[in-house]
Amino acid sequence: MHLSTRILVCSIGALSLAACRPSSEPEQEKKSTPASAAAPGKPSPVSEIAAATGLAAKDARAEVVLLLQDTRIPLQEFQRNGLAMLVSRQAGYKLTTHDAAGAASQQAAQFRQAIDSKPAAIFVSPIDPPALAALIVEATTAGITVIGLDKRMLNEGCATIVFSDQRRVGRLAAEAALEALKRKAAEEKRTEVTGRVIQIRGVEDSPLTNDLATGFNEALNAQPGVIQVHDAFADWKPENATLRTAEAFQLQKQFDVIFAHNDALAVAAAKAASDAGQRENIFVIGTDGIPGQKKGMELVRLGQLDATIVQPALVDLALQIVLRLRTDKNFKPLPAYEVEPVAVTPKNVEKSLRTGTYKLPKL
Repeated sequence: MHLSTRILVCSIGALSLAACRPSSEPEQEKKSTPASAAAPGKPSPVSEIAAATGLAAKDARAEVVLLLQDTRIPLQEFQRNGLAMLVSRQAGYKLTTHDAAGAASQQAAQFRQAIDSKPAAIFVSPIDPPALAALIVEATTAGITVIGLDKRMLNEGCATIVFSDQRRVGRLAAEAALEALKRKAAEEKRTEVTGRVIQIRGVEDSPLTNDLATGFNEALNAQPGVIQVHDAFADWKPENATLRTAEAFQLQKQFDVIFAHNDALAVAAAKAASDAGQRENIFVIGTDGIPGQKKGMELVRLGQLDATIVQPALVDLALQIVLRLRTDKNFKPLPAYEVEPVAVTPKNVEKSLRTGTYKLPKL
């Protein structure tokens, strides 16, 4: 079942964030760098905007602050780097990022620091949305645009939220697995679709991990002959994914599908399948679909993964909203914008690399 299709690499054209991967280090205040540490900017047409958002009088740049859950997760790192590149292309803007390293208390403290720097906007990928509610109200009262990057923030007072449904991501992964198992049954001239599945999750008690697993399991259960026989947590560490998958092979010798909660975990799980001499018989699915060398899209193109579910970056649309708000007084964002994930397999990877994957909703 292993897919060995080799397709020529193309540029990432229409994928709004992935099309613009940074080739050099952009102007960025990393992690917890305070805005006051930036060098004074020269006078520019955005000086009035900067003053209106409370930036220092000598710094004409409008600041965007990105609060991330944990950049050990590849998608979060991709959001940081991608937004840094996009912000660097906007004259007069700068970016500050904060990494909470998985700690809700640290993220709350970083949100407080962000408010104190009086930025134009705060984008937040939350660990515990209710814990940020009062800070969101305070920021909004201070004229700061707060955009949530999670469906759970819908009722927390943000100007708007931009999200991708993680249950939908899980369902797409299950649908890809079931299609592969149907093909296998047809090849073997079987009328019943059957399969044995390994799931390698991120971390325990994580809303992201729970939603991915829920969506995957719901769709998988629609095919009674397909059963999940091993389910383990890898703490987002590839080496753990290899160990957990190797343990599954020690208990049972044959599997048909491995679903891992990101592409890095999927590749690590595939290694264990290879070590067990089973890789050619197993359909391996990851999520994120990050473009670039040794990332999800290329891994599918090379046949190292059999499918990936592209996770929209979200920060690209969030930045578009801020720019529109600051240039169009009549613009009022919707309460929420959903960006649909997309399944990429060898059948559509060439087109995806050439024209992009997900589409952003119109503002």
